This record gives sequence, structure tokens and C-alpha cells, in this order.
Amino acid sequence: MINDGDVPRELSGLVVPLLGSLEATGDLFEPYRLVDGDGAVVVPVAAFFAELAAFGRPATTQRSYGMDLLRWFRFLWALGVGWD
Repeated sequence: MINDGDVPRELSGLVVPLLGSLEATGDLFEPYRLVDGDGAVVVPVAAFFAELAAFGRPATTQRSYGMDLLRWFRFLWALGVGWD
């Protein structure tokens, strides 16, 4: 159980829908992008990916982190909680 202020949340029956996706772009400078259930780019993740690229990290690093971030954002979307 998680407390949200004064209201406890029961998470044992939480179903996390398969919203959003990690899309390969074919672009050397932006190899992946994370999109939400409506197809809009998740801006904080795009900024993080740009930072990874600026530091010379390979596309495989973006893919690996992107898959983890997709799972995390799906969980947050299921709860109706913002990432920040």
C-alpha cells in the first residue's frame, strides 16, 4: 500500500496498460523516442536522450534506458501520477 498524502492506495489489483512505445527513428542523432498512448513524444525523456547523445553514448544505451523508462512511465500513467 502506498500513501498519497492522507489517502492510501491499494496497488495489489493495479493493472498497467500497455500504453506508449519506444520507437526507432532511423535518425543517427535521435535513434529512439518514447511516445505516450496518444503518440506524443515524452518531452523529459527526449531531453534525457539528447543528453546521452551529446555525451557520445551509443544508440543501444538509449534503447536500454528507453525500455526501462517505458515501463516506469506506464506505471505512472496507470496511477495517474506525473513523473515529477
